Amino acid sequence: MSDARQLAPLPDAVIAALRGEAPRWTDVDMPVDDLFDRCITHEVIGLLHVRLQLGAPPGWPPDFVDRVADRARADAAVELLSARETTSILGRLAAAGVKPILIKGTPLAYSVYPRPSARPRADTDLLVPRDQIEPARAVLAAAGYSATVYCDGELLFRQFEVQKVDGFGVTHAIDVHWNISTQTLFANVLSYDELAADARPVLALGPAARMPAPVHALLLACIHPVMHHQNEHRLLWVYDVHAIASTLDGAGWDALARLAVEKQVAAIVARGLEEARAIWATPVSDTVSRRLLESTSEASACYLAPGRGWWDEFISNLSHLPSWRSRVQLLLEVAFPSRTYMSRAYGVNGPVGTALLPALYVHRLAAGARKLLLGRK
Repeated sequence: MSDARQLAPLPDAVIAALRGEAPRWTDVDMPVDDLFDRCITHEVIGLLHVRLQLGAPPGWPPDFVDRVADRARADAAVELLSARETTSILGRLAAAGVKPILIKGTPLAYSVYPRPSARPRADTDLLVPRDQIEPARAVLAAAGYSATVYCDGELLFRQFEVQKVDGFGVTHAIDVHWNISTQTLFANVLSYDELAADARPVLALGPAARMPAPVHALLLACIHPVMHHQNEHRLLWVYDVHAIASTLDGAGWDALARLAVEKQVAAIVARGLEEARAIWATPVSDTVSRRLLESTSEASACYLAPGRGWWDEFISNLSHLPSWRSRVQLLLEVAFPSRTYMSRAYGVNGPVGTALLPALYVHRLAAGARKLLLGRK
């Protein structure tokens, strides 16, 4: 996934085209190659293809339109393989008594986007109860998935990640979560039980596929960039907010405002909706905005501060854990991750890995300290 904080912006005329307007090519004022590359990095090729299929705006070069169409068709082919794999995995999990809820990009692709391939994503995220983690891990291993070089920890990451490459060379990645966030302050904002109680089917992905209800999905979409990505701005994430918000009726908006205030994330939700309204003209009522902004003294609002980094989030994680025992556990998970992780990260196994383990921990601590001092972590 590209780092959107470093991306050059898309021209306003292209965003206008994505909104369904018809700007002239002269308003774009950018070479075809450069624009195509920017659309790729901003992950909007699929959305742009949908708009162009309805009719290219005046003067848009056929070469550009054709390149967008070619890339969108390739993405659609990969999506077919991804959908088949996801449906298969959900069926295997269900047969083993594991009942996940699809969260983030995949369920949105199949519910609020004009076509699934218009919502790019690097992985499929599943939320399961904590006591179903090991059965889920076993099912995925039996299906050919293996762990990535991904740090573990009950409090540090609250998830595990696996991948496999299919016979067509397509990589399938699955993140299995037991909390919605790695950040203590957000981890239980929405629990599995809360989401499951009002979950909706995702029929295109088989009978075992479920996703959060629209209000829950919208709250998750608003807080995701804040709780996991230091307020990183990605056009696609803002479109997620817009697409879900556009499905709400009056009762839905009332429920969202009430839930955001109850969960102490009203300021973050207000920010997410304002970004969507500014870019995509999302129909957010002033009444809802006022209700969200009336909520004060939310601990989560500190995550909106600019310039936050790993250290800020680590301190926040420590301070919001409920006991000193859990804080010590988090410190140990950061400094001394499991032997399994160290073996994957350093590529050493067996007796050699065991003998080198103390030295590897020293190296890890020194490297982490250096990154902190240089502001790279």
